Amino acid sequence: MISNRSTALASLIAVMLVWGSTFVITKAAVSEIPPITLSALRFLIAAVALIPIAATRGGFRSLPCPFPLPALLLMGFTGIALFHVGFNYALLYGSASQGALMFALVPAAVVVAAVIGLKETPSRRRVAGIALSVCGVALVALTGERDCASPQPLLGALWMLGAIVAWAIYTVIAKRLTDADQIVVVACASAIGAVMQMPLAAFELMHAPWPSPSLQAWLAALFLAIVASAIAFVLYSRALRELDASVVGAFINLDPIVGVLTAVVILGETLGVGQAVGGVIALAGMWLAS
Repeated sequence: MISNRSTALASLIAVMLVWGSTFVITKAAVSEIPPITLSALRFLIAAVALIPIAATRGGFRSLPCPFPLPALLLMGFTGIALFHVGFNYALLYGSASQGALMFALVPAAVVVAAVIGLKETPSRRRVAGIALSVCGVALVALTGERDCASPQPLLGALWMLGAIVAWAIYTVIAKRLTDADQIVVVACASAIGAVMQMPLAAFELMHAPWPSPSLQAWLAALFLAIVASAIAFVLYSRALRELDASVVGAFINLDPIVGVLTAVVILGETLGVGQAVGGVIALAGMWLAS
């Protein structure tokens, strides 16, 4: 019989493979749909898909008492709104491969957040991994070169750094609600995050040419909403129920590897020497932090 832990680990691997592909998919979509609008649309669709399912599972009644409104608001703000707006802008200004390499900092960021928020105790090896990841990511950010795929690499790196911090906070907050029905939790967080972004998306559309997305861009948005958000977020939250937040953060190791490979193979991106060296250092640190 397969244990809950084994199921959680298998789910995490599937989620990381999907999320690893989002660097390339988002890079393509954000070239046709403005960043905030894309993020708001993504989670509006995800919420519409999840809310009917959440209603059949008890809706708000399935959530713990007292009603965890502060946690849900923070999850919507950090993991939905802040993270994905930062992620989209990072890929607008930087390359998909740069964004993927910088994502190697996530396990270290989650460990730090888990230490602060959940009082988890990191080993010396994890502390060394955090330090190494920071050095590698700094080298990736500082050695990015401008080209058509990366018009402002340093600005893109700063947006990704902000996104990583937001995701680490989200992971710690989500860990505290793992005993609740995860479809209901993710549905609520997605709806809250979408609503938070709508005024900014409206402002964005008022001050930019109205987009005319291609069929490929719409399909990319649907993939991001249904597969990479509605399904993946539920699986991620369920994994948090069975595993330590820092262990879950370590599984994000797969994200940058898949992201770089897809960026090179599908988009034909290339890495400079400095970024390649920084990426190796960051991945080594990521491994140690695991």
